[in-house]
Amino acid sequence: MRRKTARKFAVSVGLCATLLGGMAYAEHKDIDLKDYDDDLMHDVDRVLKFFEPDITAGNAANALDDAGVIRDGFTYSKGYFSKKGNAEDAVKIAQDGLDLVASIEKSVEAKDFSGAATLARQVPNTCKACHEIYKPRNK
Repeated sequence: MRRKTARKFAVSVGLCATLLGGMAYAEHKDIDLKDYDDDLMHDVDRVLKFFEPDITAGNAANALDDAGVIRDGFTYSKGYFSKKGNAEDAVKIAQDGLDLVASIEKSVEAKDFSGAATLARQVPNTCKACHEIYKPRNK
């Protein structure tokens, strides 16, 4: 029973953080991203398609590999935007993403695939929160 309560709490906190994060970061900012690692972001985007299904299938090894690629993306983004300056919201979103991935990895390692899958469904929303602010728009 204790495990269910902890999982419900983690899911509730994660959902609230994602929803509040999306609302808090609604303004689009133009920033020069020509030196951003687009290849890494494409890798993250590709892995996101398999992340939650790998977890749901109970494939811990692949799920942890996927989490590593996603973690690399958030780590890179946090460092990149920290150096850019005037992008505290991007740094915060990246840190939220890192915290979310760490929670997912702990759940996978504990074989709580249901809880991990629920958390994994929030990762694209975390990415989207940053993209809505910083991803260049087609003009």
